[in-house]
Amino acid sequence: MIFEKRSEPSVDSADANVQMAFELTEAHGDPFNVVIGRPVHLGYENLDALLPYDGTRGVVGRSASAKTGAFVARTEEDGYIPRPVGHESGLERATAIRSLIHPNVFGLKCQPRKVVFSKTIEGLKSNTLDYLVTLKTGQKIYLYVKNEESLSKPKHALICEEIRMQLPSGYGFAAVSEAEFPPYVRGNNDRMFLAKRFPDPEADLRLKTVLNDLINVERFTIEELVFRCKMGPKNTDKGRAFDAVLRAIADHRLTANRRALIDYPTVLGLPE
Repeated sequence: MIFEKRSEPSVDSADANVQMAFELTEAHGDPFNVVIGRPVHLGYENLDALLPYDGTRGVVGRSASAKTGAFVARTEEDGYIPRPVGHESGLERATAIRSLIHPNVFGLKCQPRKVVFSKTIEGLKSNTLDYLVTLKTGQKIYLYVKNEESLSKPKHALICEEIRMQLPSGYGFAAVSEAEFPPYVRGNNDRMFLAKRFPDPEADLRLKTVLNDLINVERFTIEELVFRCKMGPKNTDKGRAFDAVLRAIADHRLTANRRALIDYPTVLGLPE
């Protein structure tokens, strides 16, 4: 991946905006007290650029019911510069991750559009859509994420109808529920996302060489691929090869039953 370098302001020790960290040292004779040592300046040169959250409304906040939060991801649309991706539920997070690992996805935007209804629907006057997925073909699709029980209610059928009426011509629309994520699918997607977020060209090249040798073999296990990659004797070396396999599955260069736990005994194949 290619990361764009962004110019940053120079760091001056007298600048009040300079980020600082403090060395904490235990006070002699009392392990519960600490003293603040000299300030340590944190340089900018080793920090990745981070694009701002660009949703039309914020999603991270304190809630007694919703699992709000955010994580950092890179997309081709952003030039692979990291940007926060917000979510208001575990289902929204799973939806975002599934979109981000798909090889045909070009970009993902959070809370991209507020749709004002032509008439009030059970007290609601508008809805802010959860995500906008842009495919590499240029097609754009808005996602409306709700649990299956909610989507089965007449209220949400009316909301979806209003949304479709308000969207610009040529834009797609899809409602997503937990039915899209049977057991194990979320966990598999999470691990593929992490594997893709930290690329390893050497491991990917080793795996590509191994797969070229297995071109006439219909089925093989992840354990066989990890062994053939011969990344090294340590568990971390085997983990690098395993992550390379996860990236290949995410990119559809290897086929697997994603509805079952993806692990070393998992049987894989090559796409037809």
